[in-house]
Amino acid sequence: MFGPALLVAPVTEQGVTSRTVYLPAGTDWYNYWTNERVHGGEAIQVNAPIDTLPLFVRAGSVLPLGEALESTNQPQKIARLRVYPGADGEFALYQDDGKTYAYEKGDSRITRLYWNDAAQQLTHQGAEAWIKPDSEIVDVIGR
Repeated sequence: MFGPALLVAPVTEQGVTSRTVYLPAGTDWYNYWTNERVHGGEAIQVNAPIDTLPLFVRAGSVLPLGEALESTNQPQKIARLRVYPGADGEFALYQDDGKTYAYEKGDSRITRLYWNDAAQQLTHQGAEAWIKPDSEIVDVIGR
């Protein structure tokens, strides 16, 4: 697991292009690359070509994706928010200037993202983390 949302299943043997992955029970999982929804509690066979790391996202996860940066001097902006339905979820997006120790004095911003699965609605509180309207950056997987 990479945090609470991502299950990473790297191939560790040279020349192997598929592998068996156990998806933990108690939730559904989504293949990050294909958006296929899979029930947890079972082992599945997945393709793993050399250029695609097997990666699964827990249902109920909110996954912010940043814009590409050319330099660490550029501020990170949110390009997309991917929501994986199937359970309620939340995510705290932390931002600071990325350069100084000003965060030690409280100079930071937090945006809290909430996914209500029954209502199929994403809401947020706190600092504004993106410029475009929500409707332009939010992707609800499977919708």
